[in-house]
Amino acid sequence: MQHHVYFWLKEEHRNEADFRAFEEGMSGLLKLKGLLGGFWAVLKLVTGLWAAHHGLLVGLVLLVNGITAFSLARFFGLIFAGQPQPMTVRSPEPIWLMVVPMMLGVGFTLHLPLILQVLGLMPTFAGLNMDMALVLTWASVIGLSLGALLYGGRLGTAPDKLMPKSIQNLLAFDFYTPRLYRLSVVLGVDRLSRLTDWLDRYLVDGLVNFVGLASLLSGETLKYNNSGRFQFYVLTISLCVAVISIVMSWHYLPSVFTAAFSRW
Repeated sequence: MQHHVYFWLKEEHRNEADFRAFEEGMSGLLKLKGLLGGFWAVLKLVTGLWAAHHGLLVGLVLLVNGITAFSLARFFGLIFAGQPQPMTVRSPEPIWLMVVPMMLGVGFTLHLPLILQVLGLMPTFAGLNMDMALVLTWASVIGLSLGALLYGGRLGTAPDKLMPKSIQNLLAFDFYTPRLYRLSVVLGVDRLSRLTDWLDRYLVDGLVNFVGLASLLSGETLKYNNSGRFQFYVLTISLCVAVISIVMSWHYLPSVFTAAFSRW
């Protein structure tokens, strides 16, 4: 892939370490090289989905893989292809604290199939679905080719003009997810919180304030009706006890009266 892509690059763009790291990371992510570990996992996924007659899900996996390939090719073309950019002009390599981990990651990606083979985790070619492997590879190739054609070869001055404005806005605003979220979840929570605040302020607090005000007014009224005699206190307490007893035993009163009158 490196030799096919180098025709994009000018001499001042070629930063070998960054280019190699990006290439191997992109190949591993896209399952483009059949010997990389990610290829086998996705191949097993699409094979299982196809065997279970889930063709729609297989198409979805292939579409996601193709779009990912197009995005990575676009990213690569915007950085390395065309006119030199401030971050792509050849410059002294970064310090070893950045280069060593990056190249170790490249080496691990390249040697991962050998590690899987030593551990006995590498599948055999005889049990593979070669049709699915070919389709998966072509999905990545088509996505990379479109991205390279539009953003690497610079065939058009503005590749974004090829897409309608409505689709551009749809992708730029994340399928209008924030707006839908504000109009659904946020709006519902806001209305519910306002309703709860109104109920708490006017209904709950109003009921509590009414009970307190009624108790205060009844106390003030009874204060002026008090004669100061002991008989009045006994009469008041007796009447309150009688009323409370009747209220508490209200459900038992019919049976008491029925038993009393049945004896007569």
